[in-house]
Amino acid sequence: MSNVVLRLLGVLMGFLGLFLAAGAKDQGMFLGGMLFCLFGVALNFWLIAQDYPHHPKGA
Repeated sequence: MSNVVLRLLGVLMGFLGLFLAAGAKDQGMFLGGMLFCLFGVALNFWLIAQDYPHHPKGA
């Protein structure tokens, strides 16, 4: 259950970061919004990677 909540949080953070970056009037706000979006996307990729084993069980 917490994995689903973290995934939704990552999606929300990604969209919020893009929203902040799109309405930015200065370079700092744009960079902050893009970093916020990048963190949300990276969080979702990390959560997806946790669902798949790194090594096959038969090998």
